[in-house]
Amino acid sequence: MGEKRYSPDRPRDCRYCYFWRNRRHGCSLGKENCYYLVYVPPEPKSECDGCPYGRDRPCIGWCTKQILGNH
Repeated sequence: MGEKRYSPDRPRDCRYCYFWRNRRHGCSLGKENCYYLVYVPPEPKSECDGCPYGRDRPCIGWCTKQILGNH
């Protein structure tokens, strides 16, 4: 699943939202169904994932993961 982010026009506090009922009942939509929640798709997997030298892309000029995997 992707990362949870909120749209930029979200109120700074839920109490100022249109769907806020009151302090006792809270939001009528619930936190899982927030109107301002925006789905951000996950980043695609990189071929450098799991490589011990994968901090910088490309590793160090060649794919160290392939070299380590062949031996």
